[in-house]
Amino acid sequence: MSEAPTRRGARALFEIYDEGFDSPSWGGVETALWHLVRALREADVDAEFYHESEGADLDALAARVERDRVDAVFPLVESALFGGDAWRRLPGLHSRTVRIWHDVSRLSVDMSTPRPCSVHASEPAVPGAPTEESCPARGTHPDGPMREVFLRDLPWTWCFPSRSVIPWAADHVPARALHDPSGPVVLQLGKIDTPDAERCLRRLIGAGVPLRVIFATWSRRGREARELVRTQREVGQKIEMFDTYDIRTDWEKVFGGAALFLLPSVFHETFNFAAAEAVHLGVPVATLGEGGNLPRFASLRAPTLDTLLDRVLADDRTLAPQPRLTTGWRDVAARYAKVIRDGRPDG
Repeated sequence: MSEAPTRRGARALFEIYDEGFDSPSWGGVETALWHLVRALREADVDAEFYHESEGADLDALAARVERDRVDAVFPLVESALFGGDAWRRLPGLHSRTVRIWHDVSRLSVDMSTPRPCSVHASEPAVPGAPTEESCPARGTHPDGPMREVFLRDLPWTWCFPSRSVIPWAADHVPARALHDPSGPVVLQLGKIDTPDAERCLRRLIGAGVPLRVIFATWSRRGREARELVRTQREVGQKIEMFDTYDIRTDWEKVFGGAALFLLPSVFHETFNFAAAEAVHLGVPVATLGEGGNLPRFASLRAPTLDTLLDRVLADDRTLAPQPRLTTGWRDVAARYAKVIRDGRPDG
């Protein structure tokens, strides 16, 4: 009697930006993919990267997936796979596609929280059910064969029938208690309009708050805010400033001895690594509204920027940090490994 063939190991491809992991603007996407892939390899998944420029040729990518017997492809959210008729033209590639919703740009041009769908407002879509014309996710191909991963279970995610909810982790920085109520406020700018960033700086400086500023360097707002801070420094304001930083080595420089991490953002923050890292390092977080996962990390929230600043100044920066996440990268990778293996063409 012949033996059953040995089942091969699972294989996955992850798209990364062309700058790779050497870019000084390494952000949340790079952080997530680097640590996820490393943990997947420890979980016996053969996981590799390909660059955005390589992914631009979808036919070549599809050929590679077939040739190398790849079980799952994780494109960046900007991928052409998520536009036009690619999902119909390359069904073999799309059946192996897993889309991680690390931002909401496909559903929300201004990056604010997508509104719930009237069709799926009370009950999530199910596989095989037709998608109504009025469903706002219809243009993002929820009827296609791809699988979707969301970082939190929210009503706007319910339009997608083949969905999993898997958060990121933050144990790539050590668990520390770096909070010092008498220390500086770490302020991130780049996720509010430039006039609001200017008002934020003016109020904090006027109140004598010691500042350490970091930026969302990928955004136009972030680049404009950087010039605002440089101008303040040129006129003699003593502001610490990090143009760029590598959280793997600079975590203590950024968050060490901080009283608070102040993150004014009008975006829907699907996770927000800076906030998660601050919590992991024992620093309380203050932020705006209900932006995605920010409420999970925030010790202080307010509906408007001025109210947020009022409360930061009135509370004298003595907030306690939220509890650290209990999910680590190994836990996250185990759940992604299941998504990869469950979608394998050979079962």
